[in-house]
Amino acid sequence: MIKYLFVLILLYLTQAKRIKQSYLIKSLKDWHYISKFGAETGEVFYSLTFRIKNADENDERTIPIQYELYLDEEWQNAIEKSECDRNSVARRKETIWIPVKSGYEFKGSLTAKVRAHLWYFVFSDCEKQLRNSFPVENKVKLEVELHIKNVGDTEFTLEQFGILQIIGVIAFIDVIMLIYNGNQILEKQKKYEEFSLPLFLLVITLLLETFSYSFLTIHLWIYSENGAGSILLQILSVIFQVASQFSLTMILVMLSWGWQINFSKFDNFELFLPISILIGFFQITIVGVSFIDYDSYYKDHSYEGWVGWLAALIYIGEFIYFMNGLVDTYNKQNTKIQQFILLLGLYGGVYFISFPVLQTVNLFTARYVRYKVMEIGTMLFRTSAILLLTRLFTSKKSIFAQISIENKSFLDRNKDE
Repeated sequence: MIKYLFVLILLYLTQAKRIKQSYLIKSLKDWHYISKFGAETGEVFYSLTFRIKNADENDERTIPIQYELYLDEEWQNAIEKSECDRNSVARRKETIWIPVKSGYEFKGSLTAKVRAHLWYFVFSDCEKQLRNSFPVENKVKLEVELHIKNVGDTEFTLEQFGILQIIGVIAFIDVIMLIYNGNQILEKQKKYEEFSLPLFLLVITLLLETFSYSFLTIHLWIYSENGAGSILLQILSVIFQVASQFSLTMILVMLSWGWQINFSKFDNFELFLPISILIGFFQITIVGVSFIDYDSYYKDHSYEGWVGWLAALIYIGEFIYFMNGLVDTYNKQNTKIQQFILLLGLYGGVYFISFPVLQTVNLFTARYVRYKVMEIGTMLFRTSAILLLTRLFTSKKSIFAQISIENKSFLDRNKDE
């Protein structure tokens, strides 16, 4: 599974708004989608380069291919037609003659005056002139490279506008919480000679999330400069994201089943081992499926379509297990502990249910804002859940401070303060 995830990540990392794709000419279809781009109001510039690889170096021919450009308003109508009839609704179509020896770079621009739009880039070979130009047995390839710059000469597509600043702010909030929680651990150790395991695990979760968002912020900054970003930083961001989600999910699940209420040590941790493995598998699956067909024309964000609903189903399953643990613990406790369990249910629900809710909300939003709704929304809800747990673990007036096994001397401490 991990190997499968890594392959998907690498496939995803090759997709940016400086896109390079390669096709074996003998395997070409009549019509090929290249990529899409969210263009802001104003003028957007792009270059589209076609090169023929592995051909005879003395081949002096020029081969025709048709480039097509579609607007979001006509796109659905276009894909419902047969491949070679789709150009009837294309906003722009041109026959490009490609010198076999040198290739050809086509430069163009897009202009939106009223509102932002999504544009879809396509090439076609309906007359089969390209495919018929080379023997079937040859390994000749067509290389297509697309580079687009948005209004203001930025590499970001419309959906990504402002996301660098937002993720930077979230990362900064995580750093503040990390410092605060770390200080709380040190103070408790120094003052009471106690080690708070829940708070420590929360700090680990925060540390993993901070690394993930920091790597992502740096990657996006590089992306804004060159349209490609950093492969290494993206891989590291994804790895730390998976680890952070696993850690947060395990904290919530263990609390729901009575950890720190009925027991505090991990003598019976083998009871949690199967569910921890299952949760780890689910977290890898959730991230992994987001890379499937990443830049497909029907996907406006990583979790568009069936992969998003699969991930939502996994979150709902985790939420049901979490709630089952809460009900089981609730029925065995007194009123004070029951109040804590209700509060924990609210905090955990923010995390588990946020994804299915955002996935549903996106059914009713404009296509070019769905990316922000899902990406920023999940980040904010996850950070909110950690913030609420921080308050739960560190506030002296919280119910948790009064009922936790680790804090059973809480009242005695207050007498000395």
